[in-house]
Amino acid sequence: KADSRVCEANLAHSLEIRLNQPPLDRAYVGFLLQTQARQGRPPRTLYGLHSDRLFTPASNLKLLTTAAALVYLGPDYRLRTSIYGQPEADGTTNLRLVGRGDPSLTALQLQDLAQQLGAAGVTRVRRLVLDDSYFPGLALNPTWEWEDIQFAYAPVVNSLIFNQNALTLTLTPSQVGQPLNLQWSLNPGDQAGVINDTLTVAPEVTLEPQVVGRSQISGNFHLVGQMTKQDAPVTLELAVLNPATAFSQAIQEALRQAGIPVDSTVITPTPTPFKQPELAAVLSPPLGQLLLPANQDSHNLYAEVLLKTLAMKASLSPPEEASEAGTRAVKTILGNLGVSTTGWVLVDGSGLSRHNLITPEALVETLQVMANRPDGEIFRASLAVAGVSGTLRRRFNNSIVATHLQGKSGAMTGEVALSGYLQPPDYQPLVFSFIIDRKSTRLNSSHLVISYAVFCLKKK
Repeated sequence: KADSRVCEANLAHSLEIRLNQPPLDRAYVGFLLQTQARQGRPPRTLYGLHSDRLFTPASNLKLLTTAAALVYLGPDYRLRTSIYGQPEADGTTNLRLVGRGDPSLTALQLQDLAQQLGAAGVTRVRRLVLDDSYFPGLALNPTWEWEDIQFAYAPVVNSLIFNQNALTLTLTPSQVGQPLNLQWSLNPGDQAGVINDTLTVAPEVTLEPQVVGRSQISGNFHLVGQMTKQDAPVTLELAVLNPATAFSQAIQEALRQAGIPVDSTVITPTPTPFKQPELAAVLSPPLGQLLLPANQDSHNLYAEVLLKTLAMKASLSPPEEASEAGTRAVKTILGNLGVSTTGWVLVDGSGLSRHNLITPEALVETLQVMANRPDGEIFRASLAVAGVSGTLRRRFNNSIVATHLQGKSGAMTGEVALSGYLQPPDYQPLVFSFIIDRKSTRLNSSHLVISYAVFCLKKK
């Protein structure tokens, strides 16, 4: 349409006016906006700014991890947790439980395993070996910040995962002059010690905020801060320091409830040949469903599990370090699809590390490739919808972008990112990536720029 062509001609100038206004005028911005490629019709770049430069992508990195996992593993792939053994005539046996990193595993799945063992004739377990070796190498990414890894969004990513390797701490006031009451979802004594320097104070006292830290040496939780007696409970989501131990306690409890006592339990980080038959197994939801928490909710554990699973499935031989092998697999898989991987620095699968570097151009290329694949709708459905779902549920609510944008947000100190698909009401579909590199800006800055681009391009 003639009017929209005129609008396209003025788009760059109009966007630059906004990019040169506070607070974006003091930020380093990477932006690429293209029409969505169609079969036989390549994309057109409507606007680009530093789109070939390297930025810290924050959680936009999950787009690369989930795209590579979907392409290589397929939407129906499931993670399997298995128990092997051979019951004797009286039902006693040794068992080996092998975890393969299922991030969705809860007490319900463990109860299922215990019931299957009962049905297989197991009455008593002399020795239960918990194999935590499927993902080789470091279970905690060494490039993550110490201030992050005490919280549930930066969990240990091992092979035996239970309740997302997280525990909940609820703080409630007690009597004035006494420490706050602590209620844990798991026994913290099995993870580390607890130093409680909190205090319940009178209403007129100026409160110190509640803060939880963890010693780099002992791993002890250290709690400080204050509440008044009238304050509502405060809940903190923390990372489990030793998740294999939490898994061990949970499976033993499931077996106890099923009437199957366990004499001894061993956790091993070393793979050991075990030729007994599989007596019980549970499967994760299909990978197409695992993408939802990874992308819509930006759940770091799910993304890291997908990265490490890629490492195990795409490697010709078992790798020494799963995360490193996984990042190599992501580059290879997406590179084979035509995505430019030049200059990439990938050190995790979630984007939590500040060492990652990627270009807006590569993110757009990945989105373009996925849009035209048979599994493209599964990938697109895993993204948050502006004003509707996931991390974008409370963003763009009162703008023209609401319901027209499917994307992945990303944010950490000093970095803000948003990439995805746009469907303007009166224009062809668009693909974009927008990354801001400065501490003084927030996602609402990209909100304004993207909203203008859609508004401009929808005019007749």
